[in-house]
Amino acid sequence: MAAPEFSSALFLPLDRLAEGFAACFAGYVVPISADVRAFEQRLRTEHVHLADSHVMVREGRVVALGLVARRGDVSRVAAMGIVPELRRSGVGHALLQRIFDDARSRGDRSVGLEVIESNAPAVALYERTGFQVRRRLVGWEGTLPEHSAPLEEVPLTTAVAAVLREGEPGLPWQLAPETLAGLTAPTRAFRLGSAVAVITEAGPQDVVLRSLVVAREKRRQGEGSRLVRGLAARLPGRRWKVPAISPEELGAPFFTAMGLRRQALTQLEMVHGLQEGESSSRT
Repeated sequence: MAAPEFSSALFLPLDRLAEGFAACFAGYVVPISADVRAFEQRLRTEHVHLADSHVMVREGRVVALGLVARRGDVSRVAAMGIVPELRRSGVGHALLQRIFDDARSRGDRSVGLEVIESNAPAVALYERTGFQVRRRLVGWEGTLPEHSAPLEEVPLTTAVAAVLREGEPGLPWQLAPETLAGLTAPTRAFRLGSAVAVITEAGPQDVVLRSLVVAREKRRQGEGSRLVRGLAARLPGRRWKVPAISPEELGAPFFTAMGLRRQALTQLEMVHGLQEGESSSRT
């Protein structure tokens, strides 16, 4: 096969990119939609730069895609997919090398990504190209105990400020305050005392808990659990989900105590150190 040729994703309309995105993830562990609005929200909240992202187009069809997000001197492979007939053909390796070369030319410090842990071919590709595992990311799901509480709905900016002030350092990209700052309705934020939560109603039955933070001096005093139970009472009978983007050591006792079970799906957060001395190890 001839050497793959990539072009900037900036020059394709969003509907074609969204369609190509879904095609490149055909048969993926998690179903991927071609919905343009959902695709645009992903680009916006995760700080994907289309000018620095790459596509491979054949006969008018997107057959490979690498979305690159950027914050400061760190890049992230927000998504990389290849149509089924071109997988294991060297396209993925070539696409990653293109991303690394671009990042080095910008002076970036590192490139990160998340990959579903059970996706063995993808994990092997990333390891072969120099990525190292930083940590495992997990999610939680189930029903929550309901107990009415005097919740205050607050602007999302209040929640972002709370995460900046009280959140754990080094949060994964999708939990970082920069990501929360890009969220819009139907995402909402609620406060009880010093505890602040960000939730998204995902249809009539499911609620996604996007963020939960409690002031450091108020932790282990029940404010977080009272807030969560109050949210469950406000939205009774719903299924609650915490996406698999949380470090496994973060919040496990709390979510277990609240009656949630750990999801079977896990992810690996991986880092490629572009400059000498940059490295990461499994925690």
